[in-house]
Amino acid sequence: MRILICAAEQEELDCAIQALRLYESKIAGKFQVDFMLTGIGTTSACYRTTKKIVEASTEGNPYALAINIGIAGSYDLEAFPIGSTALVEKEFFGDLGFMTASGFQTLFDSKTLDANLFPFKDGALEMLPLPEFFDNIAKSYKRATGITIQTITGEEKTIKRIVDKYSPQIETMEGAGFFYVCLNEYVKFMEIRSVSNRVGEEDTSKWDTPKALEGLKEALKEFFRQLA
Repeated sequence: MRILICAAEQEELDCAIQALRLYESKIAGKFQVDFMLTGIGTTSACYRTTKKIVEASTEGNPYALAINIGIAGSYDLEAFPIGSTALVEKEFFGDLGFMTASGFQTLFDSKTLDANLFPFKDGALEMLPLPEFFDNIAKSYKRATGITIQTITGEEKTIKRIVDKYSPQIETMEGAGFFYVCLNEYVKFMEIRSVSNRVGEEDTSKWDTPKALEGLKEALKEFFRQLA
């Protein structure tokens, strides 16, 4: 059974590589785990993830599961504090639309796109039901709604607009793109994110990236422990 684990940056991917080493001997022969850098942002993530999934299918050895991992911002530090981990089960493209005189409108608000045109459901992208084995592993993680935005959200009025409209807990730069590809390619998937900062904190020196990476590594250790 083949699994793809992808991340935007190498330090995030290293968390998975290091976690796998602890259980590699027990997994060998049962699972093939591949790693891939997507690069930062939805464009790169969509291209590289699609390419990898199609290549695997063409080879006759398709992926049973794809996992996007990484650090993220939190809209709700009570539910998802720094260093905590979320399994993102729903994603929104948060900046795909029109900036009008009266404010931001999504493609769905403007009726440019049907909010229920596959793979969307009410304008969202939702995680597919997992096979029982992977679903049992997924139950180890607290679930969250994510929003994908191509710029770091800094203004409080923008944060309020996003929270009022989408009620997200987690913000990333690749998640919705990853969901979009996997849904279109009919590949089961998970998104695991660990919190490095409060959304709105523009000073990256105040982000606790080491704590987030440690949290991510622990979450992936648990994944491979159950896989073994």
